[in-house]
Amino acid sequence: MIAERELPLQEVSELAKRVQIPGYEAVYELVHDAVSEAVIEPCIASGFYLQCEIWDVLEWAKGRTSAKRSHVERQNRCVVSH
Repeated sequence: MIAERELPLQEVSELAKRVQIPGYEAVYELVHDAVSEAVIEPCIASGFYLQCEIWDVLEWAKGRTSAKRSHVERQNRCVVSH
């Protein structure tokens, strides 16, 4: 792909990160929100994250998922109890 220039170099680089860096794919769509909410501040640059930053985003995302699930469960209890 690189030698034949089938894809732009940036896309090839992103593909390599998503396949080779543990956890990168899992946080790919979350990292922008995590940075804007000051969960992490990338040490290297935007789009390049340390493993500890990736794990911090995963932990943060688990907390967000749990909070959303609890909120929905509370809403469901209210609907059922009425």
